[in-house]
Amino acid sequence: MKAVLSLALITFKEGIRNRSLFGIALVALFLFGLNISVAGFFMRDIGKVTVDMNLSALTIAGLLLVFFVGINLMAKDIDRKTIHLVLSKPLSRAQYIWGKYLGIQFFVTVSLLLLAGCSSLTVLLLKSMYPAYFGGFSWLIFFVAVAFVLVKFWVLGAVVIFFSSLTTSSLITLIFSLGAYLAGVTIEEVVFYLKTEMAAQEQLISESLKNFIEAITWILPNFAAFDFSLEAAHGLALDSGRLLGVLSYGVLYSVILLLLASLIFSRREFN
Repeated sequence: MKAVLSLALITFKEGIRNRSLFGIALVALFLFGLNISVAGFFMRDIGKVTVDMNLSALTIAGLLLVFFVGINLMAKDIDRKTIHLVLSKPLSRAQYIWGKYLGIQFFVTVSLLLLAGCSSLTVLLLKSMYPAYFGGFSWLIFFVAVAFVLVKFWVLGAVVIFFSSLTTSSLITLIFSLGAYLAGVTIEEVVFYLKTEMAAQEQLISESLKNFIEAITWILPNFAAFDFSLEAAHGLALDSGRLLGVLSYGVLYSVILLLLASLIFSRREFN
């Protein structure tokens, strides 16, 4: 465990030193500033727009962190051939996978929490400027939505680690991870549409197609499940059962992917 935490700390420090981090932070701060600038154009819905834009900015920043920094942190050892030196230490390949994952997630979590602090200041500023339009706003629901943005990127980090264990190319990892994310955020809508069509044409849909659709919903990560922006924007009450279910799903899915990545990585050969 000590070796895993040491590798995680090293990975975190490498992420902090990455120059891309400053560009990503500037993009996020620009989006927060843009929210303040355009808020006046949505007077009737200013509270909803503010919350939605802030959560969207955090999501964009998280994607940039994972895809442009996280993937690089995982691929750097292999690209620079330092993987042999790392694995020559008293560190198993499975421990390497878990150490890299924890380091990347520590880096992403700390970065997003700092940006979430800036986001909260943006909301607080606009709330003080237009208090009449924030009647249904709840800080608790907003922070829960932010927390599940973090959970979503914990799962996406596991997806990145899994694809990194399959290939030595960071570009291929990026393409597969991005494809998985895009599929994950749209899967609920696609499945709902297909089930609606199947219900309307019950006799025209084969049983194999139904089974295929059901299998896809279990294989692909359902990133849409972690989106609580609607509840945060409208101040809707959150169901504790749903929160626990989504959190359990995220943890279980991540652990399964990391176990598979550990198994695959332990059988790989490095030149």
